[in-house]
Amino acid sequence: MKVLSPDRLRDRFVERATARFARHVPDFVALQQLVADRGGTFRNDHGAIRTADPAVRDLFVRAANVLGLERELDYDFPAKKLKSFDLQVPGEDAGQFKIFVSQVDLHAFPEKVAAMVREDCAEQADAVDHGPFRDLIERAVRDGGLREAEAEAFVAHFTERLMNRNGPPLKRATLEAVAAVSGEAASALALGPDFNHVTIDVRAAGFKGIEEMAAAMRARGFRLLPEIQGAPGTKLRQTATLAATMDTPVREADGCIGTAQTEKQFVEIIERSRVERHDRIFKNFLAANAEKIFDAASTKL
Repeated sequence: MKVLSPDRLRDRFVERATARFARHVPDFVALQQLVADRGGTFRNDHGAIRTADPAVRDLFVRAANVLGLERELDYDFPAKKLKSFDLQVPGEDAGQFKIFVSQVDLHAFPEKVAAMVREDCAEQADAVDHGPFRDLIERAVRDGGLREAEAEAFVAHFTERLMNRNGPPLKRATLEAVAAVSGEAASALALGPDFNHVTIDVRAAGFKGIEEMAAAMRARGFRLLPEIQGAPGTKLRQTATLAATMDTPVREADGCIGTAQTEKQFVEIIERSRVERHDRIFKNFLAANAEKIFDAASTKL
């Protein structure tokens, strides 16, 4: 039986993860319609996750390797209490799908708060068995891909189990303690390691530049960050919608389930340009830009 290559597996993953994202983010569906009305192509430049669990991060990277994505550059955001890196298809093709991974830096938290986060991570880990998924990763590495049934199981577990909060709701006390230190980390815990945003290529969408697309989005009622990150003519320019405030289940001190208001998922648009003195499109990320994009999903209680 034919083995599906990393490229084919990546396409299937992007399709499934994007569809999952669309189920939860009305702005994403509305932006798809805007692009369709424009006659453009809806190309997903990258997705991004945040996690507080190093084991989840490491398993995510191993699974991304099966998709042909390799860890490339590191980025540090001390003000946000996040450490990040990108997962890229090796080479110079900036049009390939990418993933931006952010790890909550627990060493930057007061130890009491860090312990609360580790407790939540342990509860989530106890609620799911990744053993069969690890077996599929090892099989893909050995065989250079996966057969159809294996590919389906791999993508399903990746998108619906690994990129998910599988255990009990977050404790309100944990959410509040984390939010007092980092709103971005609080949003990460509330969401889990799902895509907190996906990013649409401006020119593929049918716009001459990011200003034109941002103006069209505002005219349709999208709420955007106040500024575009990256000056005109530079190699990377980005902006994003503001994450909707959503009801999130939390555990109260008495064990009952309550509701907290959190900001978790948003949509980004991106314009990539040629690197100075090089005949190629810039494929990585800029920390100064990303730091402001983080503001699109930050829970401050």
